[in-house]
Amino acid sequence: MGKFNLEKMQNIISLMKLDGWLFYDFRGSNDLALNILEIPKEKHLTRRFYYLIPSKDIPVKIVNAIEAGNLDHLPGKKLIYSNHSSLTDHLTNIISRHKTIAMEYSPFNAIPYVSKVDAGTIEQIKSLGADIRSSADLISMFDAVWTIKLFNENKPVAKALYEIVNKSFDFIKKSIKENKSLNEFDVQQFIMKEFEKRSYYTDSPPIVGVNENSANPHYAPDEKVHKQINKGDFVLIDLWAKINRDDAVWADITWVGYMGVTVPEKYTKIFNIVAEARDAAFNLISDRFRQGKEVRGYEGDDAARDVITRAGYGKYFIHRTGHSISSDLHGSGAHLDNYETRDERLILPSTSFSIEPGIYLTGDFGVRSEIDVFITKDGKVISTGEERQKEIVPILK
Repeated sequence: MGKFNLEKMQNIISLMKLDGWLFYDFRGSNDLALNILEIPKEKHLTRRFYYLIPSKDIPVKIVNAIEAGNLDHLPGKKLIYSNHSSLTDHLTNIISRHKTIAMEYSPFNAIPYVSKVDAGTIEQIKSLGADIRSSADLISMFDAVWTIKLFNENKPVAKALYEIVNKSFDFIKKSIKENKSLNEFDVQQFIMKEFEKRSYYTDSPPIVGVNENSANPHYAPDEKVHKQINKGDFVLIDLWAKINRDDAVWADITWVGYMGVTVPEKYTKIFNIVAEARDAAFNLISDRFRQGKEVRGYEGDDAARDVITRAGYGKYFIHRTGHSISSDLHGSGAHLDNYETRDERLILPSTSFSIEPGIYLTGDFGVRSEIDVFITKDGKVISTGEERQKEIVPILK
C-alpha cells in the first residue's frame, strides 16, 4: 500500500534502532519485498537479488550480471555478481558495515505471513556476522498504515456495508412474506448487485450461510450449491468491498439474523457470548492506546478468546480473532491472533483490522460478529461504519 520512499523507510529503520533493512528475493519468492520495492509481479526474476537500505547513507543493490537492470528504478549503488564467490564478497562487505538488520523472517515461523526468506539464506547472512531481526513491524509501518485520504474514502464504503446488510434482510423478509422461493445464492447475488450499483469491488462473492452452513466459517453458496431459506432459519451474512482502485482499503463486516419475529434463546445465548468477546478485544486495545501503552496482535486475540473459553465454548472458536486490513483484505499489519499463530506485531496508529470472534456448532449453526476498527494518528480507537451489532436481527418482525 505504501509508495517507496527512501526517507520514510530510513526513518522507520532508525526508529527501530537497526543498521539496515536487507531485502532478498529469488524468483519471486518474497512478495513482500516485491511489493515494497515496487517490482511488478510480471518482472522476469530468475536470479537472486539483495537490496540493503541502511539507516543512513545510500542503499546498496546486489544483482546478477544476467539481470543487472532489475533494480535500476531504485536509488543506490549497484554491485554486480556472477558467481557465488563474488556474491559472498559483496554480502560480506555490506554486512561488515551493517550488523543489525531486518529481513522477512519470523523466529520459529511464529508469523508465517512474514517468513519469506528461506532458512539457508538466513543461515548464510548470519554466518557473515549479521544479527537478523524480523521486519514484521517495519512492514506494518510501511505498508499497513492508512493515509487520511484512504480513511475518508473508506468511510462511505463502511457505512454502505451496513446499509446493504439491512437491505438484504429486508429483501429476505419481502420474499418470504410474498411466498417466493429464496435461497442463499439469491441473497448473495442481491448483495453483488448492490455492490455493482455503487461501483464497489470485491475479490469474491459474499458469504450467506443458513443454519449448518453458518457454522462453516468459509462457506459460500454458488449457483449449484446452496440452501433454501425458510421461516425458523438462522442466517449469517459476511460481506466485504472497497472502491474499485488497487490502493483503496477494504471494509468487511458480518451480521446474523433469524427468520422469525422472536429470536430463540439458543441463538441469543451464543450471540451474546460472541458479542462480549468482540467487545472485550475492542476495549483492551482502546484502553491500551488511551493509557499510552503498546498492544500486540496476540493480546487482542487473548481478550476475545478468554471470554468464549470461560463460557465453555473455547473449542468451537476455530480461527483467529481478526486480520489486518489495508489495500489487501488480509493486510500486512498485525492480525489479532494467538491461535493460528502468535502474532507479536505491534498494533499501530493509522492502521485498521477486523475483530470477528465466532462460535461454530457444526451441523447446527454458527455465530460470528465482525466489525472493522481504525486507530487514528493520535491513538483514538474507533469502529468504522455504524454501531456494532447488539442483538440478532429478527428478520420477519
